[in-house]
Amino acid sequence: MTLDTVTDAFLARRAGAGDEAAFAELARRYRPLIGHLSSGPPSGVDVEDLRQEGLLGLLESCRLYDPMKGPFAALARRNVRWRVGSARRNACAGKHRVLSDATHDGEDPARWIAMRVRAPVASDPALVVELREELRERAERLRQPARACRPDRRRRYSDEQVAHALGLIADGKTIKETAFAVGAPSDQVLRWVKRAGQPRPGGRRRFTPDEIHTAVALVTEGASLRQAAAAVGASSPAVLRWVRNAA
Repeated sequence: MTLDTVTDAFLARRAGAGDEAAFAELARRYRPLIGHLSSGPPSGVDVEDLRQEGLLGLLESCRLYDPMKGPFAALARRNVRWRVGSARRNACAGKHRVLSDATHDGEDPARWIAMRVRAPVASDPALVVELREELRERAERLRQPARACRPDRRRRYSDEQVAHALGLIADGKTIKETAFAVGAPSDQVLRWVKRAGQPRPGGRRRFTPDEIHTAVALVTEGASLRQAAAAVGASSPAVLRWVRNAA
């Protein structure tokens, strides 16, 4: 019996149980797929990085394989494509880049790189996972200081702008008019108004009984609805409604 007569499903079950020889044979069989997906890497990742991601996807397939849920080949192709595709997308987005030439403090760089030369196809999967996780952790630690130094891009408004906006609101300007005048979004102006405890503009005005009586009296004396409305600062429909209610 030769390995060529053994099915992928059998090898996957053995590899999922920790059989390195079985995984090495699967890696050989899926080498063309992994090599094709790893070719032409984007900036920030190299062919070996993508190939290792493909091997990790193959190893994950071995551990997840269930004959009742479908053939192993379909699961392997899906996981390998997903792992390599994710590595490409992350490299293009500037995230999770693996620093293959990173060194420990005080360690000889030549010795560090020599320990991480390209692994053959039949490498121990557990070692592959361990090395890549270690490199990812180092990359994340190096990115954290850079994040802390990023400038806060949220726009800051001066005290003069805030005071000017609140003054316009107090003078009867609407939120939209005030926002245009001070060069700020309407929701920002509204937050200033709420923080200052000022009443929000734009609500319906309440007229006093005296104002309503004056408007009705002017219409009764022969003034137009527009004239009566202008006298008390109301709208013509409001005055008309008052007149009808008084009739």
